[in-house]
Amino acid sequence: MRYSLDATAGAVERRMSMNKVVEFIPEDDLCQFCRKRKATLLCDMPRGKIIAPYARNLGLENHIMTCDRRICTECTTRVNGFDFCPECIKKIKTAQKGVKADGES
Repeated sequence: MRYSLDATAGAVERRMSMNKVVEFIPEDDLCQFCRKRKATLLCDMPRGKIIAPYARNLGLENHIMTCDRRICTECTTRVNGFDFCPECIKKIKTAQKGVKADGES
């Protein structure tokens, strides 16, 4: 199987023998990490919270922002139903364990 990048259309075509096009994936739909497969998932790593007004100024609503990088099923790491991209997994692995008490450095 061969992958080729079409510079004019900015997309990847997956070809098999006899140059038959099996799958055409637009560049916007490619996995941001392997750049070979179609991204069907978004990273679920929390990035922060926003407080936004909702319908007709009736109050405020909390929303959690997530990483949302496009990832394929091969590049994702699934934990308890959440999908994480390789970069967020690196951050999780290098994060310090535990919570510091007030006054600790």
